[in-house]
Amino acid sequence: MSNRIELERSYILTELDEKRIKEKIEKEDFKLVSEEIEEDTYFSDKDLYFVKNRICLRTRKINDDYLELTYKPKSTEETEKYGKKEVNIQLSVKDYEDIKFIINQLGYITYVLFKKYRTTYSKLVNGIERNIMLDELKGIGKFIELEVLSEKEDKKKMLSELEDFIDEFECRNLERKQMPYRDIAKKYEESKA
Repeated sequence: MSNRIELERSYILTELDEKRIKEKIEKEDFKLVSEEIEEDTYFSDKDLYFVKNRICLRTRKINDDYLELTYKPKSTEETEKYGKKEVNIQLSVKDYEDIKFIINQLGYITYVLFKKYRTTYSKLVNGIERNIMLDELKGIGKFIELEVLSEKEDKKKMLSELEDFIDEFECRNLERKQMPYRDIAKKYEESKA
């Protein structure tokens, strides 16, 4: 199990911005960590309380060889500003369908399922892990997520680190992603129905 504090900001990427950011990633010596296909299944209660309060209960299968169960508690004004605890539990991929079955049997519904193509870059700066995720949801669009992670730093220091990170990659000029991928994918799914 991993307990950590994570702060992140996400933006919509155009082709031109993607090219500029990839050049900056190389210039700033970020290391390529992974290129993955993530299959996310988000769950909610029947009244959609989880969705309305930005509670995350999710399975994530990566490249058919890794599976984790993630829980992030209810968002508040404080967590929106400073981030919130994230709990990840690694599971066996062979148990994927059984895990979803158990969650459904506990009364939760499958809210949305989607695949995301993600390239991740990372660098340690001031003792805090900085990650850049370049994401594509087929048919929906491309995005960049800037993230800072720590198990011991205080939230105010991490917020300052995130703001510096955003400035360094000139992301303030990009359109901010206003909804989590869960909701973007659900909106897209409903538009196709």
